[in-house]
Amino acid sequence: MKRTLKFYGLSLVILLSLQSCEKWFDVTANNQIKAEDQFSSVDGFKDALMGVYLSMGNGAIYGLNTSYNLVDVLSQQYAAFIAGNTEVGEIQKFNYTHVSSERNIKNMWDKYYFSIANINSLLEHIEKSEFAWYQGEKEIIKGELLGLRAFLHFDLLRFFGRSNYANRPDLQARLTIPYALKYSKDYPVQYSYSETFELMEKDIAESLTLLKFDPISKGTLISNEAMLNINRDGFYDKRQNRMNYYAVKALQARVFSWQGGAKMKDAAEAAEEVIADSYAKLLGQNESVNLNKTIVQEQLFGLKVNNLQNSQFYFDGDLLTNPFALRMQGATVAEVYETEIPEIGAADIRFNTLLINGNAGYVSSKLVNRSMNDLDFNVIPLIKIPEMYYIASEYYASNNLSKAIQLLEKVRESRRIVQPLPANLNSETFSQELLKEYRKEYVAEGQLFFYYKRLGLQHIPNYSASIIADDKIYMLPFPPSEIEFGNREQ
Repeated sequence: MKRTLKFYGLSLVILLSLQSCEKWFDVTANNQIKAEDQFSSVDGFKDALMGVYLSMGNGAIYGLNTSYNLVDVLSQQYAAFIAGNTEVGEIQKFNYTHVSSERNIKNMWDKYYFSIANINSLLEHIEKSEFAWYQGEKEIIKGELLGLRAFLHFDLLRFFGRSNYANRPDLQARLTIPYALKYSKDYPVQYSYSETFELMEKDIAESLTLLKFDPISKGTLISNEAMLNINRDGFYDKRQNRMNYYAVKALQARVFSWQGGAKMKDAAEAAEEVIADSYAKLLGQNESVNLNKTIVQEQLFGLKVNNLQNSQFYFDGDLLTNPFALRMQGATVAEVYETEIPEIGAADIRFNTLLINGNAGYVSSKLVNRSMNDLDFNVIPLIKIPEMYYIASEYYASNNLSKAIQLLEKVRESRRIVQPLPANLNSETFSQELLKEYRKEYVAEGQLFFYYKRLGLQHIPNYSASIIADDKIYMLPFPPSEIEFGNREQ
């Protein structure tokens, strides 16, 4: 692994030194020599692939900001920070031009494209590899990489793209985020929204074809003999902690649902395939979450993050002077979890087990007090099976309401909610119940803001009712350097 970290460390230095419009990456002859050495064997590809996941665990993105901190703060679930929060205090106010906000946003942007650059480098070298691969191994690694490239670009679009895409056909021809298809010294090309979705869908489709060799997929194409050969070192164990077939299929459901309209049917079909065939299942009635707060059996993609135990600092419910604590006010908790109805609120494990009522407010318990004995030690959930139920139920709400209710009830029952949904639901009131579920489910998981943004929700819950949420709130601005040197259009 030392060789990998050294090589990727060099790339990081190069990336952070980008200050001019002339070069996006400085590919040197010396770097090329190291790359040739790195990719001379399958072990080099394995190490480099793990380097990509390691880079994704950086605090600027999934190690902190784009999993449970900055992106979750945007959803307005948390109480206002006390003075002294120089990390995301201004982000909470949607003040994206503040110096601290600009710094955070630029760090996010850089780390996303740093990971993408390394993915593209790997993809280029995998095509040039001359050694003999075992059956299925090249396909699995390339499939992971293409899935990751689509995953990272999609999250960039969810942050830096415009809201309510499904109901704004005028956006299709407008430019959005750069979609980097190669490792290059030049700035990556900006494409229109429709072109960008086509590129994502292409990466996803190719990834799914290749990941039919994934040992975790139903009816895998890889033989038992080949699996024994490629997995002697355990590299393909715990596939749920890497981009796998069903994680990519779930990503496909996300991408389709973001586009809305006719794509919602495609989203539901992808989601239902994941529900039916994947290893991930809803929490069982007799299963405990005491040592499994992020519910590993529901995770389609959970990222290993080093030193995740440091997240406890952000979930301090007792120290009143901690300016970084992600606390929920009692009134917010009562509203979100409907605690006035015992059969809903008091029964719900998301309230009675996955929240801690401290002296200074409620905090999530999902990422605190972890030990090596916990099933989800050092794992951040990035895609979970309940989302597939939500996506499918959203589609069926307009054409098969009873099926939509059935899907949503399954998640509610897994959370131990006793009281069923109202018998007189229509498609509109069902949408309100679905919104409640998103608010309950995604505390400290970073998906709620994206749900609001996808819908173009004009009034964000727990935020000023007099403020209409539009792209000024929902769209993070490109870093100023991208506008100045990259001639970007947003």
